[in-house]
Amino acid sequence: MTNRIKKTFENLQLNDKKGIILYLTTGIPDNETTAELALELFNSGADIIELGIPFSDPLADGVTIQQSSQKALEKGVNIDTCFDVCKMIRNKNDNNPIVLMGYFNPILQYGLDEFISKAKSCGVDGIIVPDLPLEESLILLEKCSSNDINLIYLIAPTTSTERIKEICKNGDGFLYCVSVAGITGARATLSAEGINLVKEVKQYSTVPVALGFGISTKIHLAEVNKHADAGIIGSALVNIISNSDENTVVQNATDFLKELQ
Repeated sequence: MTNRIKKTFENLQLNDKKGIILYLTTGIPDNETTAELALELFNSGADIIELGIPFSDPLADGVTIQQSSQKALEKGVNIDTCFDVCKMIRNKNDNNPIVLMGYFNPILQYGLDEFISKAKSCGVDGIIVPDLPLEESLILLEKCSSNDINLIYLIAPTTSTERIKEICKNGDGFLYCVSVAGITGARATLSAEGINLVKEVKQYSTVPVALGFGISTKIHLAEVNKHADAGIIGSALVNIISNSDENTVVQNATDFLKELQ
């Protein structure tokens, strides 16, 4: 079948719309609720869900996702857990893209072939590995490509133009532009350097360009939508989930998404 990420962005373009990509820490508050959150967020307008694979040293993430990852690890959440949650989602939704976001060490320890094989069997459409540089990603890229899984690259404001061009040559699914030279986290203002980065990347990219890190309000997303093909919201949503009780967490998350649109 056509990769769901490609199909999603094609449909968005046909309807003159921009995408909303949401990040969830797998296992927070629990595995079943993570799946329920993904399904209800899809129903409420999310286009792509990123499922975070918890890691003990998430160097690209700020306090919010660090804390949620630590809680997930304490619950025993691991890569197999993430695959289980993907299956739960796919049992009820076979249309929207699921992207796994995780650091390279656990993936490498798991075994690249087994990781990609299970990801494909669980209906994963893309993988983001924040700490894997382009030059060291080519083996994983080949394995992803042969299984119709997109390896999604990050581009930071500090990335040189020459390097942006190289990343764009290998870009698949979408490119993840980072709005600040820093870590994840909800912010009061949207970075101008992030918008400028999107403008530059779009000069060289043949795939959609999304912007993340710090987007947390409807105003932010509206500004992103003027330039990027999608906005990525992580910490602001994880904050709401972490601060909700089991009876209100799904409603609070979907209400937040509706407020963004």
